[in-house]
Amino acid sequence: MSSRKMSCNLNEDRISGLPDAILIHILSLLPSKDAANTIFIKRFYELWPFIHTLNFDQCMFQGHYCAYCGRASQASCPDYDERFLNFIRHVLLLNKSLNIDKFCLKFHFSLSHSFRQREAGRIDTSQYDFMRSEKRMANEICTWIRFALSKNLKVLDLFFSRHDTFRPQAYYDLPSCILNSPHLVELRLTFCKIDTKKKSELKSLTTLSLNEVMIMDQSMDFILFGCPMLEQLKLWFCYVQRRVILVNSTLKTLVLGIRRSQTLIHVSCPTLLSLEISGYVDVLDIANVPSIAEVSANRNLIFDYSEYKDYQEMRILLQTITGVKSLKLSSWFGLVFSSWQLTNLPSPTFSCKSLHLQLDFVKWHLPGILNLLKHCPCLENLIIKITSYFVPTCQKTLSWSWSHPYKFDADEYWNMVDTPVQCLTQHLKTVEIAGLVMEKQVIQFLEYLLGHSMVLKKMKILAKKEIYGTNGPKYDKAHEYEERLMKAPKASAYAAVFLY
Repeated sequence: MSSRKMSCNLNEDRISGLPDAILIHILSLLPSKDAANTIFIKRFYELWPFIHTLNFDQCMFQGHYCAYCGRASQASCPDYDERFLNFIRHVLLLNKSLNIDKFCLKFHFSLSHSFRQREAGRIDTSQYDFMRSEKRMANEICTWIRFALSKNLKVLDLFFSRHDTFRPQAYYDLPSCILNSPHLVELRLTFCKIDTKKKSELKSLTTLSLNEVMIMDQSMDFILFGCPMLEQLKLWFCYVQRRVILVNSTLKTLVLGIRRSQTLIHVSCPTLLSLEISGYVDVLDIANVPSIAEVSANRNLIFDYSEYKDYQEMRILLQTITGVKSLKLSSWFGLVFSSWQLTNLPSPTFSCKSLHLQLDFVKWHLPGILNLLKHCPCLENLIIKITSYFVPTCQKTLSWSWSHPYKFDADEYWNMVDTPVQCLTQHLKTVEIAGLVMEKQVIQFLEYLLGHSMVLKKMKILAKKEIYGTNGPKYDKAHEYEERLMKAPKASAYAAVFLY
């Protein structure tokens, strides 16, 4: 091919030659502000009004400064970004698409002024204009949502940052029309308030995500009653005024973040496959989950046995998930199993083949790790992530008071284990450990695994190199530990150690 013909081919505009439907689909993948900017390109001028994804994010809007919004929110009156609002109005006014697949709105908004007046029990005339501004803005947001719903909307994502209030009662009141949309497949809400008195009509909904949402009275029950196709449910640290009953015959994935003030949460889902729980898990009542295969449990609190007294209640909770194939536990649960090991309390036996531990490592995790290995007899894959490593200081002794009667020499702990562990002798094949690995007690544990895992095939170690540097005492110690692991005796002739 001649250079002239090649130059012509390289300069040829092939995108403009694509069919309208394909170009509209490409434009719909862009943020709405970028799609609208294509009006300056002749081929796209008449196409962008037909985009079927509307994504409005105030923080991504050109010229918007979130820090300014934070300061403005502390002022005596609502302050909205009129440029952003006018852009939304313009896009919706010109939209000609018959169907909208997704409508996403991320906007700084709350009803804080109106809430403060209700809380005071009287109307301050000086605040009347501010309350009217909030009400007018709430009504306009409702108009935008109704417009999207009228186009057979499939995905709705509303995110209202808390702005100047931490009072959930001041959150945006969700319009009832949203809970009566038969075409919605996915609904995601953040910092909203739901108050409904009748059954929802979400006949096509498969995914529902509520993040820090204020749920009034029986609203949760009314929502779930009208979702016959629901498969994924997320309730992440929502404000719920009464106990929650999650009884569903189609749900497959459940994610729960539980506040301290939360009352009982009852879960009965025979089709549930995956459960993730975080926060105050003590209020959970799990029953009838025979299909569950994967559980992740996290509780980001300092463990104190003097506060944690109800052994039987926690054991019953864990007993309901003993049949899972994959189990993920946080530091808090690791210390629960340590306390049971040290106090000779029986632990439930799990049939999981994969165990994932995420630890803020202290020496008191060692009995818990051993206890878990003993009670996971079929374990094949062990994954541990060490996010921090410390020894409780004198300032923290109160939090660790439960451990005082059970002192032991951590450096000799694994040498004192004299009974075989079933999963090590018969099943454990892979070990993966990541994070702050190059510490003495962690290395001793890995040496124990290498020396007692009869069928081990691979041990993968991903140490945080930046912590130890490339020279100095920490580097020398890490290098020494690496050599120790490579030369450590192995119970399995097929075991290979990989350091990264």
